[in-house]
Amino acid sequence: MVHGELRIVVAALATFVALFGLGYAIDGLIFDENDVVLSGMVTVALAIAAFVVMLTLHPKDLEDLQHLDRHRHRES
Repeated sequence: MVHGELRIVVAALATFVALFGLGYAIDGLIFDENDVVLSGMVTVALAIAAFVVMLTLHPKDLEDLQHLDRHRHRES
C-alpha cells in the first residue's frame, strides 16, 4: 500500500494528462498536423511514466510497512 497521498494525487492527475494528450494526438491525426500528433504522443508517454513512477513502491514505503508489522505484533 502506498502511503503518500501526494503521490496518489499526482498519479491521478497524470492519468488525466495522458487522456488529454491522447485527445490532442487524435485531433492532430484528424486535421493532418504532424507536430500536434507528436506532441500529443510525447504528452501521453510522459504522463504514463509519471503515473508509474508515482505508484511504484519506494524503499521508504517498505520500511513503513515493516514498522507497522512490528507495531502490530507488539500489540497482540
